[in-house]
Amino acid sequence: MSTTALIAAGGYSRSGTGRGPGIELLKLSRQGAAQAPAVERLAVVDLPDPSFLLWSRDGSLLYAMLEGDPTCVVAVRVSADGEEAEIVGDIAVTGRGGCHLSYGTDPSTLVIAQYGAGSVATVSLDDEGVPVEQIDLDDHHHHSDVAEPHPHQVVALPGTGLLAVPDLGLDRVLLYRQDPEGMIDLAGEIPLRRGSGPRHLAADHESEQLHISCELSGMVATAAREGAEAQRPGPAAAPGRTQRCWSVRSMIPASGREGENAVSHIELAEGDAFLLVANRGPDTLSLLSLTLMRPQLVAEIEVGAHPRHFMQWEDLVLVAAQEGDRIDVLRRCEERLETAGEPIPAPSVACLAARP
Repeated sequence: MSTTALIAAGGYSRSGTGRGPGIELLKLSRQGAAQAPAVERLAVVDLPDPSFLLWSRDGSLLYAMLEGDPTCVVAVRVSADGEEAEIVGDIAVTGRGGCHLSYGTDPSTLVIAQYGAGSVATVSLDDEGVPVEQIDLDDHHHHSDVAEPHPHQVVALPGTGLLAVPDLGLDRVLLYRQDPEGMIDLAGEIPLRRGSGPRHLAADHESEQLHISCELSGMVATAAREGAEAQRPGPAAAPGRTQRCWSVRSMIPASGREGENAVSHIELAEGDAFLLVANRGPDTLSLLSLTLMRPQLVAEIEVGAHPRHFMQWEDLVLVAAQEGDRIDVLRRCEERLETAGEPIPAPSVACLAARP
């Protein structure tokens, strides 16, 4: 059976050693599970340093986070066939160095992590999903007297109404609740061991466990929820409202290879039974089993240099190897990882997103 997917690949195009075109839209086609995907290049959007991409829920818009000064969020309308792409919105927010964006718990908002500025910004969307206005800004400097904050991701935690923001500089995951006007308020935190550097996290389908990639220590931390509801309110919880609470129960190396490892992206796979983790330094992708009390490394495979991000499509894992200028095509089969095709050339690729 033939299957296809429209993949947006974003990458550095201006700063540093940026060599990419901005955003490239790729059509991947397969004639069966055993076949490597064929790649057709459809359209290019020339943008400065889109470091993260997010599709609208209906797949008509692609949001691009531009990692500049100031941070900008661009909305691109993409045709049904993926051959045409037009910029329809562009908004600058207070701060710099934006590195991630996600829908808020309020679906009419986008929440933005700014690594460079150490802050989290919220923008509102109009009826067509185009970003129109910044409505909130939370400065992580207010949550620390010493360390320099570096929020790196925004994740909605299923079943909780909370947004989680790993902060690499503060060694904490900050938890937010969003009010009906779209404003975010601090509702709790998950402290990690000093020097961990939490970067990204993956929550299971009920948020019973949160798996956190720790860039500075090369570890994967797993935080477990303490009971159905925590016994104490978070620092900014509404009066009378108990707040869900997690504590770190285990930390294991993300890679079995020697040397330093700046862990990057992390995702759950196969019904929360496995974790996939990208390792920069060893330049590998790890597969961790979650069937025991703590994650266990069961497979690891080499990929291109500096794997910054990856995405899953069917049984395939596509890895954005930023310094390797390529997208590695892997197959996950139970507790194995194997090469499923030739790498796809992609200069300075930093992120991948499949159209829903």
